[in-house]
Amino acid sequence: MGKYLAALAVSGPLYMILLFFVETNTFWKLKTRFADFWTKQKLATCKVALVPEDQDVAKEAKMIQTNLGQLCEKNPLVVKEMSKIYVKKVALLAVNKVSFTVQAQECFGLLGLNGAGKSSIFTMLTGEKPITSGDAFIKGLSISSDVGKVRKWIGYCPQFDALLNFMTGREMLVMYARIRGIPERHISVCVDQIVDDLAMDTYADELVKTYSGGNKRKLSASIALIGEPALIFLDEPSTGMDPVARRLFWNAVGWVRESGKAIIITSHSMEECEALCTRLAIMVQGQFKCLGSPQHLKSKFGSGYSLRAKVRSEGQQEALQEFKAFVDLTFSGSVLEDEHQGMVQYHLPGHNLTWAKVFGILEQAKKKYMLEDYSVSQVSLEDIFLSFANPVPLVKGEDQQEQAE
Repeated sequence: MGKYLAALAVSGPLYMILLFFVETNTFWKLKTRFADFWTKQKLATCKVALVPEDQDVAKEAKMIQTNLGQLCEKNPLVVKEMSKIYVKKVALLAVNKVSFTVQAQECFGLLGLNGAGKSSIFTMLTGEKPITSGDAFIKGLSISSDVGKVRKWIGYCPQFDALLNFMTGREMLVMYARIRGIPERHISVCVDQIVDDLAMDTYADELVKTYSGGNKRKLSASIALIGEPALIFLDEPSTGMDPVARRLFWNAVGWVRESGKAIIITSHSMEECEALCTRLAIMVQGQFKCLGSPQHLKSKFGSGYSLRAKVRSEGQQEALQEFKAFVDLTFSGSVLEDEHQGMVQYHLPGHNLTWAKVFGILEQAKKKYMLEDYSVSQVSLEDIFLSFANPVPLVKGEDQQEQAE
């Protein structure tokens, strides 16, 4: 038995020491430092395109640089020059010195193409992956050094559903309510309320594995909202939802925001961003290209108006040609974007044009050119997004940025 006792005497303390290192996250810290060393070495080979920084983005970064302490006390989230580099065959800069704040009762939107760095920001803010450089503060606590304390303030709906197939939706909500520390006597009321708000009554007691994709997204969003965390991350939460469920979800997010919570949401739906976001940023290749409220971005980058007009069917071709000539003559620099079955769409330049002037001109032309109806609107948020989201390679390969995401 001597050799077995000797092996036990050696392996016992060895595994105890190993367990100590695991529990204190020593290996994770060493891995982070080792990764940071190699990322800095690899960064020298990463060619970053230098682009002029938007004035609003620079102003936000400067404000955080000079008033970091005060902002951390007042705001649920402060991000200071946060960057993420993935080390593979080449250094891949997924997020490049992003700085922003999110206030209480604010819904902050992140817009960008696939691979722009939105999900990379979420993985760093939730502590899933380490921050390469910079830092972020939630309720005044640093994510880099206090990630365990930070997570109790966070609600997170990931891009891909992380659900247990052999539990019902109601059971999962009860489980997360207990994890959130909601008193047992209040759990049933909280769960019933959120099930009712998102119209999940009919399938709340069925196994998750029987859910459709849209219903799984509703459950994931419900888990993020339950317990009223101070900061809520929603990564494309309404993907796959039907229109009714999406509208109910928007209402629920609006109520949560008005209760004093801070929300960060990513979405490819411009309609959703306009309905929910009080401020938003458009990301391209890991950088913020613009920052502000939807109306501010429309006023700053969406110069001009969009005109849609439909000519009556009687004598349509002749009247249509006359109306097109009238628009070209009256609105210098106008661009015909679409023409189909008597309907035309123009982009009117915004120089020296006001709403009153445009409507006044078109009201006078309505009878003369047999217009059945017309509409004038600002350039949409989607048009502004498309103008920024021009895929220009940031590093050696265009597909490498998508791979990083």
